[in-house]
Amino acid sequence: MKNILFLLVSVLIIVVSYSNNPVEEHSKLVRIDNNNFEFELPKDSKEIDGDLKNAMLQLNSNILYLAICDTNGSGNMFMVSKYVSENKVSIEEAFMQSVNTAPNFNIDTLSNNFHLIDYKVYKVKGKTLRYKISAHFDNVNTIMYYFMKDDYSNELYEIKATARKNELPKVLNFMEEVALSVKIK
Repeated sequence: MKNILFLLVSVLIIVVSYSNNPVEEHSKLVRIDNNNFEFELPKDSKEIDGDLKNAMLQLNSNILYLAICDTNGSGNMFMVSKYVSENKVSIEEAFMQSVNTAPNFNIDTLSNNFHLIDYKVYKVKGKTLRYKISAHFDNVNTIMYYFMKDDYSNELYEIKATARKNELPKVLNFMEEVALSVKIK
């Protein structure tokens, strides 16, 4: 099921021609989930709504937000999802579970098209960030960062962006900037 979502996203990356204009220095604040989760995106980012969003929600009902973001001339899919469990856990436990179980999302016919290529926990500007990167269909990568309120909750937020393999460094930079702007109320 998740691979179908990634297939749709990878097709969208190839098809979408967002803009060749450079991203303005200004960003816009986005608040979702009853204003409990906020982050900044480039000012020219375009929220996705309507039929495409409805189709994506049918594949993954955990998606809260979809947008196309300009990352220095390329349009990349950006998503925010929220996962809720019955019990509270630490962000470290939830992140490691995500890393350790990632390959279990494969569908038999697509199992060779998905694999974890990197994950890391690191500090930057006084904030601890957690990410993982997976590869799909040889040319598409997905970068995911994870967040919890006070690092202990039953609600895990994931911000995710897709990138062509050759765009990975600049999209990873973009995602770190977004991750640094995240606030949870």
